Amino acid sequence: MPEIDRLMEGLESGLINPFSITVLLFLAALFCAEVTVRLARVPRIVSLVAAGAAIGWLRGVSATASLMPLPRSLLEILALVLIFEVGQRVPLSWLRRNPWLLVTSVAESALTFAGVQSILVLVFRIPMVESLFVSVICMASSPIVVMCVSKDLAARGQIAERALLLSTLSSVYAVLGMQFLLSGYLAANNAELERAAQPLVQLLGSFVLGTLAASVLRLYVFLTGARGAVLTIGIVCFCLLLYAAAPPLGISPVLSSLFFGLMVRATDRTHRLLAHQTSEAGVMLSVGYFVLLGASFRWTGTAMTVAIATAISILRIGAKVLVNSLLARPAALQPGRGALVGLALAPLSSLALILAASLSQHAGLEQASDLAAMVILMMAVFGPLLTEWALRRAKEPTRQSE
Repeated sequence: MPEIDRLMEGLESGLINPFSITVLLFLAALFCAEVTVRLARVPRIVSLVAAGAAIGWLRGVSATASLMPLPRSLLEILALVLIFEVGQRVPLSWLRRNPWLLVTSVAESALTFAGVQSILVLVFRIPMVESLFVSVICMASSPIVVMCVSKDLAARGQIAERALLLSTLSSVYAVLGMQFLLSGYLAANNAELERAAQPLVQLLGSFVLGTLAASVLRLYVFLTGARGAVLTIGIVCFCLLLYAAAPPLGISPVLSSLFFGLMVRATDRTHRLLAHQTSEAGVMLSVGYFVLLGASFRWTGTAMTVAIATAISILRIGAKVLVNSLLARPAALQPGRGALVGLALAPLSSLALILAASLSQHAGLEQASDLAAMVILMMAVFGPLLTEWALRRAKEPTRQSE
């Protein structure tokens, strides 16, 4: 009947469009993630990333699912908000009281870099230049994942705090190291020697921009008395401004957001700005971030790429565990608990993914980008499992995950 045909056409046009497909896929991802958490007892972060990865796979094989837009800028903005929260939680004053933590951080990143570089060049015969870029990305750990796993378990103790501090420092090293390598790579190809100072400009500029944002945010909260979800929305707006302002100035949005959080922590004596961490809006941002993170992975790896990425992942975790065990006693920790800190540093997430994606924009670095992306995918799935296991082994959770 014509009426039924028109009704079916109306339903089809109403449901099969980018907005409806996005909502349906996101709802399906949340449903699958929660069912997985309850049945398999895996960390919620793992189930969200896996559900997002399923969306990414569907977008590659289904014309209908491919209608879902996946702007990388949305993932990066959510990452900036969470990195701001990381900055609020990181106790940099701890480094003054215990300098061996800084020594551990540098040694752990250096050994990871050297180990990954060696296995890529000597065993798998990957070209030196591409190996350098992959090694720098593998130095990093994800402070966002460490923070979210710790929050989910309400973990309190040395392992959780040290893992957050060390993962944050390693991320800073990776961002600056990537900028240094890219500057050298572009300078060698284009004879632009002035690029050599770019990493220092990034660090100083990010500090200034983050400090300015922290001052304006404190003024905003003082004048409006914003709390809860309203405060979180205000912080998102500030991170959006950082995301828009930093690149034209030649500054890293990631480092700017980190310094933003660090300066808020240093100047917020009343701790009013910590309220957004437990608001419902803050939880929604975290859920959306991990689903989008999973959906952003590319399913293009060959069997050889998977094998190399597996070897890198094992070596990377081993290097972090080894250094944290050997330097545990000078840093006022038992070696066994130092090993747990190293295990907790396993995850990689959007920061490393952003660095890997930046490589694909430069000719000759495509293989490095694909290889790094495969390592990140593995550590985004298995890393949170190791982090949660380490925290549970240390008996630091104060509540059971659902």
